[in-house]
Amino acid sequence: MSDIPSIIGSILLVASLASMLFFAQRRKLDPREPPAVASAVPLVGHLVSFLYYGLEYFATTSRKNRLPAFTMDMLYAKVYIIASPELVSAVRRSRNTMSFGPLFSNVAENGGGINGRGMQLLRDKESGGQGVGQQTADSMHPALLGSGLDQMNGKMIVTLKTVMDELASEPDTVVDLYQWCCHAVTVASTDAVYGPLNPYRSESNRRAFWDVESNLSLLMMNTLPWLTARKAWKGREQLTQAFIQYYQADGHLDSSQLAYSRWKVQHEAGAALENIARLEALTGLGILSNTVPTCFWLLFDIFSRPDLLHKIRDEILASALSVDSAGIHTLDLADIRDKCPTLVSTFQETLRTRSNSGQLRVVQKDTMLDDRLLVKAGSIVLIPAAIINKHHSVWGSDAETYDPQRFSKVDPLERRSKASGFLSFGTSPHICPGRHFASGEILALVAMLLVRFDIHPVRGTWVEPKGNTKAVSASLPPAAEKIEVRLSETPKFAGVQWGYRLTPGKGTLGLITG
Repeated sequence: MSDIPSIIGSILLVASLASMLFFAQRRKLDPREPPAVASAVPLVGHLVSFLYYGLEYFATTSRKNRLPAFTMDMLYAKVYIIASPELVSAVRRSRNTMSFGPLFSNVAENGGGINGRGMQLLRDKESGGQGVGQQTADSMHPALLGSGLDQMNGKMIVTLKTVMDELASEPDTVVDLYQWCCHAVTVASTDAVYGPLNPYRSESNRRAFWDVESNLSLLMMNTLPWLTARKAWKGREQLTQAFIQYYQADGHLDSSQLAYSRWKVQHEAGAALENIARLEALTGLGILSNTVPTCFWLLFDIFSRPDLLHKIRDEILASALSVDSAGIHTLDLADIRDKCPTLVSTFQETLRTRSNSGQLRVVQKDTMLDDRLLVKAGSIVLIPAAIINKHHSVWGSDAETYDPQRFSKVDPLERRSKASGFLSFGTSPHICPGRHFASGEILALVAMLLVRFDIHPVRGTWVEPKGNTKAVSASLPPAAEKIEVRLSETPKFAGVQWGYRLTPGKGTLGLITG
């Protein structure tokens, strides 16, 4: 899922904590600040635990201490952990004193390798820059709604159909389900965004991206990265060259509104082509890092529950399938979104129960949260989704239970109150702009797969794989173990010709957002 603030914030936190380890000084707490939580190992315990356990460490510490907010001394700065939906609302109301800008700038510089005038263009005006980074981000919003969304959805459907037809041509195929999702989502997403000259059509470039994605922590330290983070550095440089060639060949002129608008804002501001390419090489984090694991976990959560699988399959066949006189079976993806409430609810429940993201903000001015807690300038506010998404005050006594129908039972009048307890798409004002495209792609892929194919684990039973909680760029942990499955066409539809359509203007979903 394209939760860019969460991704960038997580990466920056890793890099900053490690790179500033030896230059820190401890700070005394003001009595009005959230209480401090001590680490098992004095001074460096929180830092070492975070680097080892990843974002999950903050959720684990929250569960252990059961405080609405607390302070961790991470050596170089104070990190305030917000573990209460009420305080999440207070953070949203304090948007004028907290910023995401410094996080973006650090990732562009350390992760993307942009420097000099390129960084001066990208930095916020408040930090002495020209604000082109924020302008580029703002340009994405209209491109991810309306006709821009319809265009990308149309291209995405064409690619997914090809992927499904190829799968059907190989009976009883055995695949690693996570790696299959990785391939399908990467190809479909990037083709929809970048058009016929999509750099990710190259298998080598796809490997380069995942080399970057899986080694970002080292790259972000920016300490002789060609030595200390060689795999990620080489991947980044390869992707940068691929995008330079893409722009030189005018690939952006036959791409999506999203890709074109990002290029246009930077080009008109005078950004060098190489720096535009460097920033675009990082954009895959927003396009792919969350969408791939979400797709995988949704498939796992459905296929490992036979009763749920049958219910969703019947729902799709009854509400979204039509057969014409030529026998062509067509799935209407707009109907899947509008008339298949169990599938859409299950999707959101997977996000709710499995999200491991951390929303971050840099405090720029001393701020009182909810008129009772002080957060000081120069500190970081972190909100772990794993805690907020399962908070009993929002979701009730069964908040820890996976309930596929949970979101279909939410009354429209309750949506506002539930939003403070659902951070899988971020939290205002940094809601994931690509949530409708990513969600539509995931629902389309899952619907196509479960209607056309039977999937059985090679081991005989569905065993949940361990998640890689150290993957700081992913809101849902990628699978850290293989899960081999056998796919075969369902006997009912073996040999059937399939078609897919999406009614224009029906690309958005009624999703709960923070």
